[in-house]
Amino acid sequence: MFKAWAIYMMMFIGLIVHLGDTPHNLAESDFEHLAHKTKGFSGSDISVCVKDVLFEPVRKTQDAMFFFRNPEDMWIPCGPKQQSAVQTTIQDLAAKGLASKILPPPISRTDFDKVLARQRPTVSKSDLDVHERFTKEFGEEG
Repeated sequence: MFKAWAIYMMMFIGLIVHLGDTPHNLAESDFEHLAHKTKGFSGSDISVCVKDVLFEPVRKTQDAMFFFRNPEDMWIPCGPKQQSAVQTTIQDLAAKGLASKILPPPISRTDFDKVLARQRPTVSKSDLDVHERFTKEFGEEG
């Protein structure tokens, strides 16, 4: 039981550490959900996943067809039903000299879910079992 909890906590902490200071709107319950969804992922797998997630706001911004201007005069991508949405693109805003005023949205749980739908652990359960048997037989130092 302790081992499963320790692995879960490592995934939980790994997600937080790899996000760093990147703006996000994830709650603690979202991190718990993501820790469960990344069961079987190595630390490297988590790192690759988060690096991919970090590009989701950029992808959204590049693909956006609507933006709204926030109170700080920054343009944020949105959907057509967003109040005060303006139909424009990142290229249109840049052509108007507003490139420095474009703000990608914060990372969301949906961004993680999208990336996790296409990413799998690189280490199989049988690989982990072999490693665990080796460690039990020979110890951490080999």
